[in-house]
Amino acid sequence: MLRQPIIVVLGHVDHGKTSLLDKIRQTAVTAKEAGGITQEIGTTEIPTDVIKKICGNLLDKFRIDISIPGLLFIDTPGHEAFTTLRKRGGSIADIAIVVIDINEGIMPQTIESLNILRDSKTPFIIALNKIDRLQGWAESATICCFCDNIENQSEDVKGDFEKIFYEITESLESKGFAAERFDRIKDFRKQISVIPTSGKTGEGIPELLAILAGLAQQFLKDTLVTTKHAKGSVLEVKEVVGLGTTIDTVIYDGTVHKGNYLVSDNTVTKIRALMEPAPLRDMRTEKKFQSVDEVSAAAGVKIVAPGLESIVAGSEIRIAGSEQEAVQLQKELQKEKEEVEVKTEKEGLILKAGTIGSLEALINIFRQHPIREATLGKISKEDVIKAEANADPLFRIVIGFNVHLLEEAETFAKNKKIRIMMSDVIYRLIEAYDKWAGEEKEAALMKGLEKVTRPGKLKLLPGCVFRASNPAIVGCEVLGGIIKPGYKLFIASKTVGTVKQIQSEGENLEEATISDKVAVSIDGPTIGRQVNESDTLYTDISGSEYKKLREHEKFLTEHEKTVLKEIEELKRKNDPMWGY
Repeated sequence: MLRQPIIVVLGHVDHGKTSLLDKIRQTAVTAKEAGGITQEIGTTEIPTDVIKKICGNLLDKFRIDISIPGLLFIDTPGHEAFTTLRKRGGSIADIAIVVIDINEGIMPQTIESLNILRDSKTPFIIALNKIDRLQGWAESATICCFCDNIENQSEDVKGDFEKIFYEITESLESKGFAAERFDRIKDFRKQISVIPTSGKTGEGIPELLAILAGLAQQFLKDTLVTTKHAKGSVLEVKEVVGLGTTIDTVIYDGTVHKGNYLVSDNTVTKIRALMEPAPLRDMRTEKKFQSVDEVSAAAGVKIVAPGLESIVAGSEIRIAGSEQEAVQLQKELQKEKEEVEVKTEKEGLILKAGTIGSLEALINIFRQHPIREATLGKISKEDVIKAEANADPLFRIVIGFNVHLLEEAETFAKNKKIRIMMSDVIYRLIEAYDKWAGEEKEAALMKGLEKVTRPGKLKLLPGCVFRASNPAIVGCEVLGGIIKPGYKLFIASKTVGTVKQIQSEGENLEEATISDKVAVSIDGPTIGRQVNESDTLYTDISGSEYKKLREHEKFLTEHEKTVLKEIEELKRKNDPMWGY
């Protein structure tokens, strides 16, 4: 038996994801959301008879004979939901819609959506939304099909549309996605369908549903065959007055019966009630549910049972007919957990996630980095201790995806200066870690340069000798680079002394740089013998220091680079192999 394909809607914030579903449902979910932005995950079932009614003769035009029972949409508040909602081996989504505002084009979250879909190998189409906002676009009170209404547009508007359309498809092409307008595609296996739509007027929605149904039946038939083993994923864990703790779930395989046992890796409980929203109603916002005796995939259903408090959103659940079978299924889930978790004693990152799906995704996205441990559960003091055990400072960090941080762990991490990095958006984690690691590397390199003599050049000002020797104290102007106490100085090819102190207006300075006029005390020389007024001195850099400075030249200022070049020329006059 074929089940409904599960459709996940993704895209940049405020590009109209929920509005498109609203238009199909003829509801007002968007208006009920805080700030008009989806806050929770919702499911909506679109039955076949509704699809046929909306699509009309389009199904004949595209030669689509619908055999699936309908479409189950999941509206997500963000990419973390899609990444978390996984079954063993991949996402629960059969196909996705990426919504792009035609007026704004591809945005950061659009790119994240596309990358997530590519990584999870989930097929998708693109809804190029808000075409009603194009300058001069003519709306029709009777026509809902884009293919019909495009013919009503003026030649100028058509030209503007085509220009914007191909700017977006070219941008997609540059990111490795070959896309084309749905009615111009000859092979749907090779190109991504782009359907222009409007969540406000409903234009393009018939084509959107027709293409979804057609692609699902043509390319996903094998994955839509249900088995007798019921499985699902937890969308939300909610407290409901009169019912206690309930879970909103998507059942993606098999059939669930009232009285069955619900199994997760940490819970076995008997199902007291199955509650479904009516067709075309969103489980997220619906207040009235109908109690049913059974639910078949694919479906969104609220499950009522005792002991659901410990279940985590994103967890995989399985359904058993007997307590004995439930115990066996739980062992299988716990074994899967052990197979996914990584535990080693080698140097590497400490990763934490709330569910198996989240952990699989986290391990995958950090696959280019060494991993010491990747485990399920809250971030604990033990995780911080393991991070502290890493010798490499770039691994002295705990990274958490969709997890909580225990207070004891937070306090301990602060005391031990171990970084805790957490996010509900997985791509933010890899971006944040790579940025932090880059900054740490630069800081370490800069610290390494603190022990290296930097390039410096100073001139002894005439008439400003305050003491001739022991130590010599003379007024100087820094002509370039940096001068610090402890630096040796040379003239021509010989070392003449060491900077003892630098003063300005009676205050000791840690350094002097270009254009500074300061008093410098120098151990070693006698003014008038080894050095004279108006002489130019340079910091005495060794050959090994020179090589290190060249390796880290990006940390030097432009005037330091100039002085370093002068020092190189002076040194190599007497020793051509200096610095090699």
